[in-house]
Amino acid sequence: MENLDNLFLLRPTLFYPIWTFFLAGMWGGARFGNRVGEFAHPVSPLWVCVFLSLVMGGVFIVNQIQDAETDRANGKLFLIANHIISVKEAYIEAVLLAGIGIIAGFWIDVRIGLGFFFLLFLAGWLYNYPPAQWKNRPLLGLATNGIGGFVIYCLGWLTGGGEFVPPRAVAYALAGVAVFLNTTLPDREGDKKTGKITFSIRYGVKKTAWTALVFEIATLGFAFGFKDWLLLFPALFVLPFFVLGVLNPTVNRMMRATKFSVLALAAAVCVVFPWYVVPVFVVFYLSKAYYRKRFGFDYPSFKSS
Repeated sequence: MENLDNLFLLRPTLFYPIWTFFLAGMWGGARFGNRVGEFAHPVSPLWVCVFLSLVMGGVFIVNQIQDAETDRANGKLFLIANHIISVKEAYIEAVLLAGIGIIAGFWIDVRIGLGFFFLLFLAGWLYNYPPAQWKNRPLLGLATNGIGGFVIYCLGWLTGGGEFVPPRAVAYALAGVAVFLNTTLPDREGDKKTGKITFSIRYGVKKTAWTALVFEIATLGFAFGFKDWLLLFPALFVLPFFVLGVLNPTVNRMMRATKFSVLALAAAVCVVFPWYVVPVFVVFYLSKAYYRKRFGFDYPSFKSS
């Protein structure tokens, strides 16, 4: 399993929302787009998703480099935090991946390249590095994830043949924020020790639960308004989990809402792209085997704890 360390440095399970939002956008662009920006490059549209994954993999590595102390305190993401992979090696991998992805993006279409570059600048630089360091600014941290989800959906929409900036992407941005809010909860103690300021640290568990519910309801409203059934039905399915998180605001309950949100939207995308089941299961079970054999814990998991 040691031979897979550099692969799992990319945190493959984080690609679920990336792939799901992109494919949802691609389906939406093909179905609802006005075809003004019809994607006509000879490469397969799915290559855009591959190169997007390279860019975001580079972003995830940079995030781990900057969060090494916090990850060590939280007892997770051991590869950089526990010096299994050096910071230098990690930077080289991140630069290579992001560089290849962005160059390929510009080769495919200048709008794709600009979208990739913006994501790298937003989620790689502004989120992680001073003086901006938005990850330590609760509201700007939310904005990073919301804007990132918006851009990824737009890239899928463009690839599917729609115009570049569809208003319905707002619904996906809101969904991304609702899910992200809960992900700040499990690491609160370690984050506090290292001086990191997330939304849940600044405002507490209860306000985080309420805010996540507000964004979830807003997601439903926008999805219904745009008649985006691909998002509406999964959002309806997971709404009770967000409500339960407010009624009994524990980390376990709120993380259950997050896990089932990711699963529900991915399942909806599998309905319109049945082949998507394959990467979903491959990443899940390969990750499960890797983390069990390499570090002795059960991840990923749908358990609430």
